[in-house]
Amino acid sequence: MKKLLLLVIASLALFSCEGPMGPQGPQGVPGEGMFWKYYTYTVKSQDWKLATTEDGLNTYYWYEFQNEDITDDLYLNGYVLGYLVQSPGAENEVITPLPYTIHRGGTDETDKEILWTETYTYDYMPGSIAFYVQYNDFAQQQPEEMVFRVILNN
Repeated sequence: MKKLLLLVIASLALFSCEGPMGPQGPQGVPGEGMFWKYYTYTVKSQDWKLATTEDGLNTYYWYEFQNEDITDDLYLNGYVLGYLVQSPGAENEVITPLPYTIHRGGTDETDKEILWTETYTYDYMPGSIAFYVQYNDFAQQQPEEMVFRVILNN
């Protein structure tokens, strides 16, 4: 068995193909590449729009951006990923996937403890993407300036 293996290795070494490289073949059919694109959106504090019911309940803030790259095809066959950029431009900047919920606490003007939850979400449709901020107590407190990142993939 060892002699047979040695004979096979020796024949491969002696009769291996050497010579000039042949000509390049024709160009193949172009394939459909994967489409990746990202956007960074900033919503200024004064630009957040308040949505509420007549009784003042179910309040939330929202802002919508137009985006022609969110096509019908992307909407049906691709996906859009949304992120909140926290501390944008700072050394401790982080990008957090949406939806994002954070629990907060503080004190009011009488030093009474107050607790609340903030939720950040997004949705999209062909031609636009919208971002939302909602407080669990439905407070009508204008959100601060926020930066979002969106990744499109199809």
